[in-house]
Order: sequence, then structure tokens, then C-alpha cells
Amino acid sequence: MLKLKDNTLDLFLEGEKYLNTLSKTLERKSRFDNDLLYSISTMYCEKLFVALLSHYDEMAEHHMPVALYKQAKEFEPELTPAMQDTVRLVNRFESICSLDGFGYKTPTDEELQKIIIGLQTIHVVVKKRVMADA
Repeated sequence: MLKLKDNTLDLFLEGEKYLNTLSKTLERKSRFDNDLLYSISTMYCEKLFVALLSHYDEMAEHHMPVALYKQAKEFEPELTPAMQDTVRLVNRFESICSLDGFGYKTPTDEELQKIIIGLQTIHVVVKKRVMADA
């Protein structure tokens, strides 16, 4: 019987492609604008936590960064308050799931840089778990 855990490595590797694109922007100016880079960041954040939950054979119950972090924190002891701050920062620029929300905001270059560096830190923890499965 196929388990969620069987897809962990594929989920992680797919997400790493997003991280590679994002990490390059820390070295040089991207041809992509901040809206697109933010969208890539949110997709990567989601992919990271889905892969981590998959490692524990758990189905992601949410798609928003803070909710994914909270769910993953139940299983992963190495998630830190600083990592939670990263997902809160990711979450700050959209409120599409709220009827009273503001929609979307575009992060500044500095905010985007903080998001990417924070996601790189989360990546290290998730990679350690995923590679244990490989």
C-alpha cells in the first residue's frame, strides 16, 4: 500500500527548484519582480511543509504558511520560533482566505530577502528529515 511518506523525496526535490530560483536573487538582481518572487516563495514554503509532513506520513490539513507550520510543529521538534517568524512574514502579504482581508501586498526587497533566508533555514531541517528517507 502506498503511503504519503513514499512521495516525500519527490515533493522535496520539486520544491528545491523553487529554492534555487529564490537563492540566486540573494546574489544578483532577479529578472523577476517581487510579486513573482513572492509567489515562488509561498509555493516553496507550502512545498517544504507538505514534504515535511509527508515524512511523518501526515496529510497537510492547510495551505497557508502559519497553519502548515503549526501542524508540522506537532511532529518536528527542530522547528524554531525564528522559523515561525519566517512563515508569519510569508503570511503577511496575502489575506485571500479572509473575507475581510486586504488581498495582496508586495514585499519590499528587504522583506523578500528575509523570507528567502528564512526559507533556506527551514530547508536545512526538512532536508535532514527527507534524506533520512532516501
